[in-house]
Amino acid sequence: MERDDIAYFTRRERDERAHAERAAEGTARRVHRELANRYAERLRDLTPNMPDPA
Repeated sequence: MERDDIAYFTRRERDERAHAERAAEGTARRVHRELANRYAERLRDLTPNMPDPA
């Protein structure tokens, strides 16, 4: 299950960052970035021994 969670959160983070890049309006960009950051946080919780990507 954890492997599925990691794949899911990785995909969602990537998708939200892509949505932020394509968003035409500042509020939408901010919200998509915040969602991406939350998915990244969940990933860090699941993989505490892995270094953050540079």
